[in-house]
Amino acid sequence: MQLSRTQALFSKLMLDRPDKTSKPDPALKALFTCNENVLPMRLQIYQNNVVGSLARAMQLTYPLIVILTGESFAENVMRSFVRENPPREACLARYGEGFDKYIESYEPARSLPYLADIARLEWAMNESFYARDDSALDPSDLQNVPGSELADITLSLRSSVRLMESRWPLLAISEFCLQEKRDESQTLDLDQGGCKVMIYRPFLSAEIELLDPAEYDFLKDVKDGRPLGDILESVLQTHPDFDFQAFLQKHLRLETFSSIQANT
Repeated sequence: MQLSRTQALFSKLMLDRPDKTSKPDPALKALFTCNENVLPMRLQIYQNNVVGSLARAMQLTYPLIVILTGESFAENVMRSFVRENPPREACLARYGEGFDKYIESYEPARSLPYLADIARLEWAMNESFYARDDSALDPSDLQNVPGSELADITLSLRSSVRLMESRWPLLAISEFCLQEKRDESQTLDLDQGGCKVMIYRPFLSAEIELLDPAEYDFLKDVKDGRPLGDILESVLQTHPDFDFQAFLQKHLRLETFSSIQANT
């Protein structure tokens, strides 16, 4: 049998239901010389190792999910995800995309409606952490733009920046979970309102920055590639109290932007 065929059969079996190891495909079974009674046990060990390793990799990407649901629940849902969504590339650090959608359809998680958004937040933080390195916009670059051309320039977000909004208080949930000495009787009000956040990587870790509605709308328009003048006009129509100078100072300090482009 061709190597590619062998690999395909073995891969399929590793991600199949546990009971399938007792009756492997005859073509795959013929490759093994061990006792027929021993083969299912050995295949199950392989399967447990494969699925377990991928689930453990996901736990590193989604630590808040583990804290919120407990290790047993998290392992079960992640193992279930692994069986239906095998890796597509040889990098476990980037494995787990789409877990938020899977949680939405996972029946045991129906009583935790905020969980999918927490998964989206954690995946955004994972993407931010592994984003390519680039240089932040230098304030002098803006100072060098002629005033007559300022409205026509296009800002760009850093490669590590992600924007997200949710009906749930994601930052509050994250901070609640990560408290070092949290009183087990302490609770969190999930009805305190939603949030708009920016995920970015200032140094060696991804961070979450809470945004007000005007900030969020401005940055979304930047992401969409709109000229600076058009964005400012649009944001001021919706948020007449928007302080552009304070916004710009804040995001130059946070190094939110990368390059600028003049639209000709």
